[in-house]
Amino acid sequence: MDDQKYIRKVQTSVSNFIYCGDEFLMLKRGPHKRIDPSKLNGVGGRIDPGEDMLNAVIRETEEETGYKVDYSDIEFTGLLKLEGGYDEDWIVGIFKIEVKDKLIPIGNKTDDGELMWIDKDKVLDSEYELIDDLRYYFKDLVEGKEFLFMNAKMNQAEKVTDFKISKLKK
Repeated sequence: MDDQKYIRKVQTSVSNFIYCGDEFLMLKRGPHKRIDPSKLNGVGGRIDPGEDMLNAVIRETEEETGYKVDYSDIEFTGLLKLEGGYDEDWIVGIFKIEVKDKLIPIGNKTDDGELMWIDKDKVLDSEYELIDDLRYYFKDLVEGKEFLFMNAKMNQAEKVTDFKISKLKK
C-alpha cells in the first residue's frame, strides 16, 4: 500500500445554515478572504484546537451573526470531505439552526463579508457565485430527512470534479 497518497494536511471546520421560515442566511464572503473569496456559503469556520464541532458551530454562529444558540437549537445535517483544490483537504461538519426572526444581531456587514437572507428555492439560482460543493447537497440539506456523508474531489480552480453522497435516514 502506498501511504504517500494518504499524507495531506487536513483542516476541520463547520458550516451552519441558519434559517427562518423559508429563507436561509447566507454569507457572501469578502473578496479579501483566502478561502472562497466573494462566494456564497453558510456561516462557519475552522474548529479551534481542543474544540468539538458542536461548540465550534455555537461559537462561529455567534461570532459571525450575533445569534446566541445552544445545543438544543442545532440540527446535525452531515459531514463533507473535500479532497484537493485547496492547500489542504477539509472535513466539514454541516449543521442547520432555525432562528425566530431575521433581524441579524450584528447587522449584515461583517469582517467576513455580507450576510443576506435568500429564499431556499432561490439559493442555487441566485446571482451570486456559490461555493461549488453546495450545489450538490443544498436541496438535501433543506429537506433534512437524512444525514449526508459526502466526498468531493476538487480541482485547482476549487471546482468539484467528482462528488459522492451517501445518506442515512434520521
